[in-house]
Amino acid sequence: MDVDVIYYKDARYMTELEDNSITLIVTSPPYWNIKDYSLDGYQEQARTDKIEGQIGDIDDYQEYLTQLTEVWKECERVLQPNGKLCVNVPLMPVLKKHLSTHYTRDIFNLYSDIEHEILQNTRLYLLDVYIWNRMNPTKKLMFGSYPYPSNFYAQNTIEFIGIFVKDGEPPKRTPEIKEASKLTQDEWVAYTKQVWDIPIPNKGDVAYGIHPAIMPLELAYRLIRLYSFVDDIVLDPFMGSGTTASAAVKAKRHYIGYEIDPSFEKIIKQRLAQLPLMTSGWTRKDKRR
Repeated sequence: MDVDVIYYKDARYMTELEDNSITLIVTSPPYWNIKDYSLDGYQEQARTDKIEGQIGDIDDYQEYLTQLTEVWKECERVLQPNGKLCVNVPLMPVLKKHLSTHYTRDIFNLYSDIEHEILQNTRLYLLDVYIWNRMNPTKKLMFGSYPYPSNFYAQNTIEFIGIFVKDGEPPKRTPEIKEASKLTQDEWVAYTKQVWDIPIPNKGDVAYGIHPAIMPLELAYRLIRLYSFVDDIVLDPFMGSGTTASAAVKAKRHYIGYEIDPSFEKIIKQRLAQLPLMTSGWTRKDKRR
């Protein structure tokens, strides 16, 4: 099985991957109904054309969840025993123009619904939940009834990170790998706090303005350090702009990605090119499919 490779195809069919072959999955699935909702992310999207087969383009919310579940089932198949699936998901305020009620906002708790689908349709268990506090949101303020009660709106600056685990004993690790993978005391203290204060990517990121919601490198890096060892394989079935691959290389892990939109290939290559092929004797094996 190849590693350090991106497949530009649908992650509902990860036929290239063997059963029980992946240590860790880190991902953020596409927003539901992205033709209307992608701009509710924390930056504007430069391109709005549809990609055939993209799950985020599905109009019906339940069908969107159902098709995502096909990806979660594949994730369960490829995870090793004791492997982890980390899913980063925001709340989804529905735009006012789509509401037929008196109220001007309704929120789809996307994380809660995805968690329910995973627990009901796979044999994965919920291990932990983290909260990402986006420290420098660039979205417009949500005023609600400001300055008068009683319909103020929270500013929607948090996202959830669900950690799901596959049952079974973890693989044995050599003393050398364990030593190379250990966290410092400061990292352990910071990473195991349930609320992570991490800034969102800014204009200094090469993917800014190209992808509607770039996952911060620090977020993916923390998850990789927490739930995998050096030389393990990290999968992202929704690779997007390549954050998970970059974080894996930074942490001396191998990556495999799936991305249905081939237009992101250039930006993924740019981000990986900023990282060394070899770090302290560790080498990645870049391939492109």
